[in-house]
Amino acid sequence: MNAVEFQTTIREDGSIEVPYEHVKSVGKSVKVILLWNERLKTSTINKPRFSAVSIKTNDFKFDREYANER
Repeated sequence: MNAVEFQTTIREDGSIEVPYEHVKSVGKSVKVILLWNERLKTSTINKPRFSAVSIKTNDFKFDREYANER
C-alpha cells in the first residue's frame, strides 16, 4: 500500500478535493484517514467570506509627519 500526504478542506457536501497530481496516479479506489489539528478545528464553512471594502478617500488628507510619529 502506498501513501501520499496533502492538505485540503472538507466542503459543505462532505466531499474533499484531491490534488490532480495524485488523482492521475492513484486510481478510483482509495483508503482515507482523516487527521486534523484541534486548534484549527473551527469550521470556516458557515463564516461569511471577506470580499471587498469600499472606503471613500475624497476628503482624506495624508500627513506623512503625523503617520511617522512615534
